[in-house]
Amino acid sequence: MNREPIRIRASSFGSLFDCPARWIAIHLEGKRSPQSGKAALGTALHAGTAVFDSERVAGQLPNVGAASDAAAEKVSKIDDETIWEPGEQVKAIDVATSLTAKYCKEESMKHQFAAVEATLDSLVIKDLGLELTGTTDRVEVIGGEYGVTDIKSGKTAVGTNGIAKTHGHAAQLGIYEIVAEESTGLQITGPAQIIGLQTNLTPDKQRIGTGLIVNAREVLLGNEQHTGLLVTASKLVHGDIDPWGNPKSMMCSEVYCPNFKQCFWRR
Repeated sequence: MNREPIRIRASSFGSLFDCPARWIAIHLEGKRSPQSGKAALGTALHAGTAVFDSERVAGQLPNVGAASDAAAEKVSKIDDETIWEPGEQVKAIDVATSLTAKYCKEESMKHQFAAVEATLDSLVIKDLGLELTGTTDRVEVIGGEYGVTDIKSGKTAVGTNGIAKTHGHAAQLGIYEIVAEESTGLQITGPAQIIGLQTNLTPDKQRIGTGLIVNAREVLLGNEQHTGLLVTASKLVHGDIDPWGNPKSMMCSEVYCPNFKQCFWRR
């Protein structure tokens, strides 16, 4: 059955299943809540590292200072879209500067990137009534094949074993594989990868690690035993399945959810 496509950004796909009620409120009903300082720091780290890696892919001499400055500038911008705790913004500028520099000096050169910030405006899946859009952080050569790489930050982004945490990210990485293949024309057959940036305050405790996810797209497409999440996503956004709320979600907070005060499930 062909339906009017409903747009899903690749970066939001995982949150659709974390709490469908929150996702629908934000992405279909247009409700908004300011982002947290942690989210703003994550955006800044993406911006700074992309400056450095874009120069590498373009064959230019990458500039660590320019990358760090770009990250710090993102955090420095004061707007109504971000809620900062007292003193948090100043600390975030320090973290963005030092962690971006650490990534540039210690991590980036370990990777053979083929594309940075590969953006897809629209991919319509008519049978499901979905329109995928979004930006893949990186495409790189992994084990002789092209694979997607996603940069994730946070205080728990890297385990004490030095490996980036990958649990629960297969669906989002699978979407990025589809987006990257369509936007770059490259055949994405290698494993997906996460580069974790641990956002501790002091540079000596800011660990960077990687972790691989094999066959991430299977979670989306399904197999003989399981229906893929793309089918379930279609049913949710088109109303074939009633959305539910998840009061145990890490995002169940007034800071992150515009439905928080009137949420039916938060009891």
